[in-house]
Amino acid sequence: MIKKIIIGGAILSIPVIMYLAMQYGQPRSMSFAEAIEKTQHTSESDPASKVLLEVVITDATDMASITATDNTGRSFSIQYTGSAPHSPLQTGVRARFVGHVHGGDTPIFHATQVLFP
Repeated sequence: MIKKIIIGGAILSIPVIMYLAMQYGQPRSMSFAEAIEKTQHTSESDPASKVLLEVVITDATDMASITATDNTGRSFSIQYTGSAPHSPLQTGVRARFVGHVHGGDTPIFHATQVLFP
């Protein structure tokens, strides 16, 4: 009887675990405008939602303040506070940044991780 309960519990919990892993395992790729919109619909007490932005770097003279263009052509600033990337951040390089948006008069993307395709 216990064996049937354990097997039944495992069969029922596997889809739930798969759903949670797909939902929260990797941030969803979006444009900068979508990331701003997502930020505006969360309350201040909620933690910032991590998103993934695929960009082309347009200015990387200072690692802490990078200018990039997303896939819609919008230019914006990225404040990168993660560890030093394996490849250099140079103008014209395609990269994916993981982080969240800080709103305000001029929204900025606060990235904590950079990935290269």
